[in-house]
Amino acid sequence: MTRALNVAAITGVAITIWVLYLYRKKKLTEDQAIIWLFVSISVVLFSTMPDLLWILRWVFGWGIDVTEVMLAAFVGFLLIISIYYSVKISELSDQNERLVQEMAVIKASVLPLHGDEKKKTL
Repeated sequence: MTRALNVAAITGVAITIWVLYLYRKKKLTEDQAIIWLFVSISVVLFSTMPDLLWILRWVFGWGIDVTEVMLAAFVGFLLIISIYYSVKISELSDQNERLVQEMAVIKASVLPLHGDEKKKTL
């Protein structure tokens, strides 16, 4: 196994641990955590079993040789950025849910008062 594949395997394990940590701290929702666990475990599998990459290359007809180091760096960068945005989306989703719940409580408490005023004017 080459040095680049070793780095990719270690990166995949680190990303798996990071995703589990973010999920535990409620920074990622379940569906996003499952997606990222699948991606990080795939990175570990493909980097520890390079024959799988050759099989995929043969199945899909990829004929371009890409330097392993560049590929690992590119994928690592994309994973880090994507996980960051997944965290932000999860935070915004939770914030939106809280706002909707607060708005429902406010409407429930204001509408009965507002309805009494309409009855008095009639």
